[in-house]
Amino acid sequence: MQQLTNVRLYEQIAASIRGRIVSGELQQGERLPNERDVAIGYGVSRNVVREAIRALAKDGLVSVRQGSGTYVADGTSRALGDSFELALSVGGLAHNLAHLVEIRQIIEPTVAGLAAERSGPAEIAELKAEVAIMEGAFSDVEAFIAADHRFHVAIAKSTQNHLVTMILFPIVDVLNEQRKRLFFVERSARSAQAFHHRILDAIERHDSAAAVEAMRGHLGQVSSDISTLAKGGE
Repeated sequence: MQQLTNVRLYEQIAASIRGRIVSGELQQGERLPNERDVAIGYGVSRNVVREAIRALAKDGLVSVRQGSGTYVADGTSRALGDSFELALSVGGLAHNLAHLVEIRQIIEPTVAGLAAERSGPAEIAELKAEVAIMEGAFSDVEAFIAADHRFHVAIAKSTQNHLVTMILFPIVDVLNEQRKRLFFVERSARSAQAFHHRILDAIERHDSAAAVEAMRGHLGQVSSDISTLAKGGE
């Protein structure tokens, strides 16, 4: 790699990595080398690399996963997510969130059915890993919701249709704060996890109809929990 010596080194490193992403050299979902290797490659300190990664993450070009590494993000999904958040801020948040859940009820059962038809061993292993994390995180809302988010995104990825993931990711992402509140509705997390197991089982058996039905039941439960939460806030 080119050695950089100007004052704002992190901006140059960020620009270099950004160029590799835009050119397609670094693909969506690809893991970047660790901080140490990047620092050695550019001849700078790890702190400088950290600043560059922060800048790229702020622009939505990479995502940092704790304990896993830094990955090339989908900038289109980020843009869609920003648009959703802006739309939700207009016209009443609670009302719009209910409509967003309805969109999930329209889309995700079909997505689950397609995932059951197309998922391979790697996709099923990823789904199992997230379900296992949730199983051990009933006392940790942040860990549970993060795994829940990854589970639903992984189902979308299992369809082998990147446009499905592009559309679904921002919808699921925008609902994260609402899901944290639902976590504390009595038995909500346990009920959700029971449906996660049913969805996983159907996908693993490549039973499309069962996957559709399990996802439909799961989102019906989510809708019911949101109603319970709304009544409690009246």
